[in-house]
Amino acid sequence: MRKIVIGAAAVATLLAAWFTPDQDGGVVGPAAATTREAAPSVPVTDVTPAGAPEELQIHPRVADDDMGNVFAKQSWAPEAPKKMMQEQAPQPQAAATSASGPPALPFQFVGRFIDEGKTAWFLQIDGQNIVARPGEKVNDDYMLDSVNGGTMTFIYLPLHQKQTLAVGDTN
Repeated sequence: MRKIVIGAAAVATLLAAWFTPDQDGGVVGPAAATTREAAPSVPVTDVTPAGAPEELQIHPRVADDDMGNVFAKQSWAPEAPKKMMQEQAPQPQAAATSASGPPALPFQFVGRFIDEGKTAWFLQIDGQNIVARPGEKVNDDYMLDSVNGGTMTFIYLPLHQKQTLAVGDTN
């Protein structure tokens, strides 16, 4: 059966090739390249009627070289005045003056776990989970001093100053 189908396809191909009209028989041949002369450029003259108001007058187009970066990020939000930006620059100096005290606690309270009567406190710093118990160093700069009620007390080791973190009722 397969041989019959292949044979029939071969015969149909041969018949199609035999009865194909030649170039003069009405079949469109390949395109031929032609050349045309360019139309002469005619300068545009002012076609504005005499006495037309300024808004309706037609003026020749002038190239605008000062378009800026057309692909720049654009926003509807108004730009901050430059004076405000200059006033905001001294903020690092303000942070340097408050460096005499400990920085704000970098921890976030996550929860607690009680195992065999010992409580472990879960903290998070920079997306990293930390397990802390009273009397242990939490990171290089802090030690968990105590936990009383809803308050955790840390000691900032470089300055030996205490800081508290309110965790609320942990029942």
